[in-house]
Amino acid sequence: QATARRPRFAAALWLAGTRQPMADEAAQALKERGLLESVDIAGFQSLPPGKRIVVFTGSPDGSAVTSWCPDCVRALPVITKVVAELGVGLTVVGVGERDDWKLDARGGSNPLRAKDGLGLTGVPTLLCTGEDGKELLRLGSELENEQDPAAMQTLVDTSLRKVLG
Repeated sequence: QATARRPRFAAALWLAGTRQPMADEAAQALKERGLLESVDIAGFQSLPPGKRIVVFTGSPDGSAVTSWCPDCVRALPVITKVVAELGVGLTVVGVGERDDWKLDARGGSNPLRAKDGLGLTGVPTLLCTGEDGKELLRLGSELENEQDPAAMQTLVDTSLRKVLG
C-alpha cells in the first residue's frame, strides 16, 4: 500500500511553530547558565552596543525553540547547540509575526530590513558584533539554503570559532 508523500511546502507548514527537542535541550542549557536572551525588535533596539552573538528568527518574542519560519525551525537547534558547546551567550531576536516580516504583507516596513539599519534580507540570520558593536560576521542565506544539519553545524561552528578566536 503506497503512502502519500507530504509536499515540501506542507511539511514546512507543519514544522513551523513546532518545538524541536534538540533546540529545547540546547536552549535550556544556555538558559540555565544565564547565556540566553530572547527579545523582540524593541528589545533588540534598546540593547547597548557590544560583543554579542545574535540570531534573528521568525517569531514575535525571540523564542529559541519555536518559529513560524521553516528555515528557522531547521537552523535554531543547530545554532543553539553550537553556541552551548562554545559556552558563549546568545541573543535571539524575534522579527515579528509572519506578516510583519514577509514582503508580500507588511514586511517592507520592518525596521530590521531598513537599509540604514541592519538591512536583513532573510531569517534566520546569525550576526556577531565586536565590543564596538560593529558587525564581524553575518550568515543569512547560507543558513537558509543549507538543508543538511551536519553541514550547517560545521558552518556555524567554524564561523563562530574564527570570529571568537
